[in-house]
Amino acid sequence: MFVCVVQRSRAQQIVPCTVSQLMSAVQAEDVFKVGEVEIAQVTIVGVIRNTDKSTINIQYKVDDMTAAPMDVKQWIDTEDMGVDNSVIPPGSYVKVSGNLRSFQNNRSLVAFSVRVLEDMNEVTSHMLEVVNAHMQQSKPQSMMGGGAGTSMMPTAHASMSSTGSYSGASMMLVNGLSANQNQVLSLIKSCHEPQGISMQDLKQKLSSMSVTVIRQIVDFLSNEGHIFSTIDEDHFRSTDNEA
Repeated sequence: MFVCVVQRSRAQQIVPCTVSQLMSAVQAEDVFKVGEVEIAQVTIVGVIRNTDKSTINIQYKVDDMTAAPMDVKQWIDTEDMGVDNSVIPPGSYVKVSGNLRSFQNNRSLVAFSVRVLEDMNEVTSHMLEVVNAHMQQSKPQSMMGGGAGTSMMPTAHASMSSTGSYSGASMMLVNGLSANQNQVLSLIKSCHEPQGISMQDLKQKLSSMSVTVIRQIVDFLSNEGHIFSTIDEDHFRSTDNEA
C-alpha cells in the first residue's frame, strides 16, 4: 500500500487546537497538517455565538477569539431516544471534539461531542494543552534548527517602575519576537489577575506605542499561542502564567 512508502508524522490522538490553527492548516486532498503533523480529530474551546437547528443537525458558530468563529456541525441521533439533542444556547462556553472538514473552501468541524464547560479554568487548561502539543510536535525541528519559535516564551524580563509604568529598554530580540512584541508579552505575563490584563491597561502602560500597534501585537501573540483572551476580547493572559 502506498501509505507504507512514505513515512508520515501523524497525530494518533485528539489534538488540542485553536480556530486560527485549523483555518491556517495546510490541506492536501483530505489530509490536514498543522506544522508537520497530520491531524484528524481535534478539540477547540470557545463561546457559542450563534445556533441553528434543523431536523438532522445542530449548527453552531464557536468563537475562541483567535480567528473568525468556526462552523461546527453536530448530527442529531434520531434513533437513540436517550441522546440529548437539545441546543446549547449562545453565550455558553463549550469544548468541541470533532473532525476537520473542508467543503467549497469553507472549513468546519463535524462534532462528535459538544460539551458545556463546567469550570472556566478549562479555557486556560486548553490553551496550555495547545501550546504543549505545538511544542511536542515541533520538537525535532527545534532541536535541530534552534531557530525562531523554538521556545514559547522569551528569556529576557521587563520591569515595572514604582509608578506602574512600563520599562522595557533592556528587551532584546529573542525567540523570534521583536522588542515591541517582547514588551507587550512581558507586561501581560506580569499580570496574575484571573481575568488577565485589559487593553486599557496596556494602552496606559505602553504610552510610547499606538493603539493600532498594540492591537496588532496582541493579535500576533494570540495567533502564535503566547497569550489568550479571557472574559472578553479585550482581556488577555499569558499561556505560561500558571506553569
